[in-house]
Amino acid sequence: MPVPKSTVENSPRKLLRDVVLEKMLAAIQDGTLQAGERLNDDELVRWLGVSRTPIREAIAKLVDYGLVDMEANRYTRIATPSAKQFDDALQVMLGFAELGARWGVPKLDAAGEKAALGIIEDLRSHAESEDRAVNRDLTALLVLLVRATDNALLETFTGSLVPRVQFLALTAEEFIFWDVKQALDPLRAAVTGRDGEAAAAVIRALARTLDDHLQTLRAARA
Repeated sequence: MPVPKSTVENSPRKLLRDVVLEKMLAAIQDGTLQAGERLNDDELVRWLGVSRTPIREAIAKLVDYGLVDMEANRYTRIATPSAKQFDDALQVMLGFAELGARWGVPKLDAAGEKAALGIIEDLRSHAESEDRAVNRDLTALLVLLVRATDNALLETFTGSLVPRVQFLALTAEEFIFWDVKQALDPLRAAVTGRDGEAAAAVIRALARTLDDHLQTLRAARA
């Protein structure tokens, strides 16, 4: 692994292990840490500029997320994702999105509505220009709706699932789903009307369409 210049700063607002976790997540997403790559404590200490303790705590969290494989006294390495793992994680994430829409949309305050509508417009723009930022927008909308539910358990589960889906999506180019723009007008109407059931129905229909899209692409490649 090339060892970049350390960018970790001690922050009074975050535990050091959380800062390390964010840096390692970003490194996995941008390819600095690649699938199958073994993690070496000494290299990570030099790169991150911290002791082994917060690094090991961050790695334990990455194991929980499914992003790192570990076997005691043998190896610690970045996981190698499969299409089946991606499909499973995406299915669960879309289920959480449906729950977030059903329970969260009716609870949106004015600021929450404004934020949701802004993300929807970003989705429209990025889908029309076929910008990969579509995936980031979808994640942002999911997180916003789940937070609006005020359900701590759902938020905890979503927080651990999102990094896993983002990691698994690195091997699934077909996850870039430009046709999401077809769902945006009814979703916008549901948000402005605080209609959780209508918003959930939009997400459910989108999930079915995305599943058909993935299966068609994979059948064509087989």
